[in-house]
Amino acid sequence: MENNETALIRQRSLLFFALLTLSTASYAASPTSTQPLMERAFQDGEIRGVITEKATGKALKGATVQIRELGLYSKTDEKGNFSFSQTPNGQYTLVVSYLGMLTVEQSVTTGKQPIAIGMAENSIALADVVVVAQENRKEGATSTLINRKAIEHMQATNLGEVLQLLPGAITVNPDFTNVNKAGIRNVENSNGTNRSSDYMSSLGTSLIINGAPLSNNANLQSLGSAAISTGTSGSSGSAGSFSTSQGLGADMRQYTADNVESIEVIRGIAGVEYGDMTSGAILVQTKAGKEDLQIKGRINPKLTQFWAGQGFDLGKNKGTLFVDLDYTRANDKQTSAYAAYNRVTGSAQYSKTFGQHTPLYTNTYFSFGSNLDNVKVDPDANAAPQLNKSQDYSYRFSTNGKWKLNKALARQLNYTVSLNYALQKSYLENAGTAGISAVGSSYTDGTFEAPYLPASYINKAWVEGKPINLFAKLSDEFYAKTGLFTHRILVGADYRMDANSGNGKTFDPNFPYRSRDVNGYRSRAYKDIPAINQLGAYAEDRMTARFGKRELAIQAGLRMDQVQPFRSDGISALSPRINVSYDIVPALTLRGGYGIATKAPTLNMLYPENAYFDVFSLNYYKQDPNEALALMTTRVYETGNDQLKLAKSHKKELGIDWKIGKRQRMSITAYHDKIDNAYDYLTTLNSVRYELIPTYTVQQEVAGSKPILSDDVTNTPYVFTFATPTNGRQIINKGAEFEFDMGRFDAIRTSFQLTGAYQSTKSTTTMPYILAQEVPNNTMTRIAVFAPRGTDSERLVTTLRAIHHIPELRFILTLTAQTIWIDKERNVDYSSLPIGYIPVGSGKPLDIIYFSEAERQQITSTDRDIYLSLNENVFRTESWKPLWLFNMKLTKEFAKNMGFSFYANNFINNRPLVRSTRNPEQFTKRNIDIFFGTELSIKF
Repeated sequence: MENNETALIRQRSLLFFALLTLSTASYAASPTSTQPLMERAFQDGEIRGVITEKATGKALKGATVQIRELGLYSKTDEKGNFSFSQTPNGQYTLVVSYLGMLTVEQSVTTGKQPIAIGMAENSIALADVVVVAQENRKEGATSTLINRKAIEHMQATNLGEVLQLLPGAITVNPDFTNVNKAGIRNVENSNGTNRSSDYMSSLGTSLIINGAPLSNNANLQSLGSAAISTGTSGSSGSAGSFSTSQGLGADMRQYTADNVESIEVIRGIAGVEYGDMTSGAILVQTKAGKEDLQIKGRINPKLTQFWAGQGFDLGKNKGTLFVDLDYTRANDKQTSAYAAYNRVTGSAQYSKTFGQHTPLYTNTYFSFGSNLDNVKVDPDANAAPQLNKSQDYSYRFSTNGKWKLNKALARQLNYTVSLNYALQKSYLENAGTAGISAVGSSYTDGTFEAPYLPASYINKAWVEGKPINLFAKLSDEFYAKTGLFTHRILVGADYRMDANSGNGKTFDPNFPYRSRDVNGYRSRAYKDIPAINQLGAYAEDRMTARFGKRELAIQAGLRMDQVQPFRSDGISALSPRINVSYDIVPALTLRGGYGIATKAPTLNMLYPENAYFDVFSLNYYKQDPNEALALMTTRVYETGNDQLKLAKSHKKELGIDWKIGKRQRMSITAYHDKIDNAYDYLTTLNSVRYELIPTYTVQQEVAGSKPILSDDVTNTPYVFTFATPTNGRQIINKGAEFEFDMGRFDAIRTSFQLTGAYQSTKSTTTMPYILAQEVPNNTMTRIAVFAPRGTDSERLVTTLRAIHHIPELRFILTLTAQTIWIDKERNVDYSSLPIGYIPVGSGKPLDIIYFSEAERQQITSTDRDIYLSLNENVFRTESWKPLWLFNMKLTKEFAKNMGFSFYANNFINNRPLVRSTRNPEQFTKRNIDIFFGTELSIKF
């Protein structure tokens, strides 16, 4: 980045922080002879009460009590009491939650009599228990709330499975032998044709556990280099050789769902406190507080799982501790152990309140995880030995707190600090390329002698990564009142650091890793790669006003992010966000929003590995190794992109919420999400190289020694292409999501819910597609340049759930009918005809020369160096007929201490054999396999 741009970044940063300081100071400033401005804005009030267990009347210690409109937070004392003082007079929403209890929301008014709230156990013995996902608008953003009972009824084995409850999500069977990507509002293709969109959606989804984001920016567990190009578009750079989420977001299979109290998935425009994301955020709250010991056992054709957890009350003023342990073993196939996965995870969460007049509510969380992948090739199916192992040992620590200061400009200070460390070890071995050959090993340009290697041997590679992620956030919350509006103001800043201190990629020095082309593999120490530092600052105002029974809510804020702040290679971005909702009538709410969010590049994108090309300058083999001579010329190129920008999403939403009667409600949301500067690894004009490689000949053989070389050295032209990190992709996700809750029909004890979504994902490159094609016996003189291309996918899915619930019997049966009405995909702007070419040769500048349309139409298949032969199937739209899937889930509790669950996916085994419209000669069995599982739960 140029010096003037660096200065501009610094000026922006200083200006932004100065504005935050001045804005806060302006609130604090007041004449000494009059009452302070903040105190003049409203009269003090008080809200207080007691929280008890409804069934026994016992006081609930440690219950969380919040005032939504003001952002105030409190916990009950030993006697279940809570209080809020110095609150502006008015009517507010009180939200009370407690581990294992149904959350209570109640309208309260300041200055009234103490409030008494009885909480009921979250059990299927209650008529109003919820076992499906619910739409949530309470914090402005469009989100889905999934509570504990919904997760338990689903019998989810990891966090990824829980996301199937989102509108438009498709049911899939459990799979632990592949990375589980998280994606929001993205049409994911099972055949991988929309891979770049899937990767960006996963990378742009932030997983936040107990307030601390889990970053995957420093994951480098890949054998291949981003620079490796195979003559087409280049590798993605994200696809590693191992079962790893390198280049993606979090691997959801690594996180058990059994210790989760609630999950909120923000699909829309998140508040400005959430950074480093483009798709959305998954907010996970794990269990914290006192709870009886619970043990679960789960089994299905691929998996065996055991989980145990218990919450302890450590005594008066000593806090609570919740601990849990999970063991999971999964196989790819029921009858085979050649692809296996083992997971052992555990966590401990300590909660305590310090002080009384200005209490500090803290939660400290520690977890560890061991995730082991082991993939072998069945020796009965393949004689060539292969082995692929990945080990991931992770340790996570986080602490967060809310300090209730009750000062005019500091009602509540919030902090979060987290430190994550992982030890990642991957190992790969496979049969080397047949034939006696030599392998280059130089890290610099030049021609070097290389030893010959055996005709066949086992390629072995080790990758050791030690990603370290540090996160810290501090924010200040206070409130004010101006006329009818109540303002909940949030000002804060956060810092992130991602680094990797591992030894990186290593190979057997006696048997270097060899490939089938001129692309070379080299060892690389990850600890030599600089760390990524990010700094963010934000300010937000959540305004609410009541007009009788109607409410206007506005959430408006601004966020600034800097990657590598105050450095010459720094990148910055501003992200304004706003959500507005208004009750047209008490039962009908109109809402809309707009926002920008950014995602930083990963470590592998900011600092990619060099590209290495190894070419024989002399290949003179003799059976006597003393007489053999191999000379290899190596060319090394830097693949970094100093013009890399932040990926940026522009989100727009419009929706309605309609309450129909007492039990029915409907919600519709239309959205348009455009991601500019999306990351991809592509061949660009700057990653094309023309080189003259020296070629030597033998003048005279010498018995028992190396040959004598001729003085005549010729230069052979080569064209090398490699991939480089770019912002060369644009992704547009648009569609509409809906939910219709039909309520409960008491006569049949059944409630019905219809959810679904129409989703469209268009993923296209924004730069020309460069393709170097070799023509046998011809010297390459030009490289074809094609128009940007991509894919366009659309899908319409509905899911109808019938929940049959008999509280007296503690029994719930959910029948699900899921229909994929539309499932299409087409390629965009593919053509056999190039739009131009790059001339290559001695003295020729590398530049793109564009064809006129008349010149372009004259190109035929005889122009083999620039004409791209495409099968006619490429131009066909893949379109599938409607597909139905029927699933069932059953939960039965025996008294209060034992539960049994069972589920069956595709229980009618509907798997039609369907002809592909794109490739008519191919037939596909659609729908997932029939699959079932069972769970037993015991409480002590």
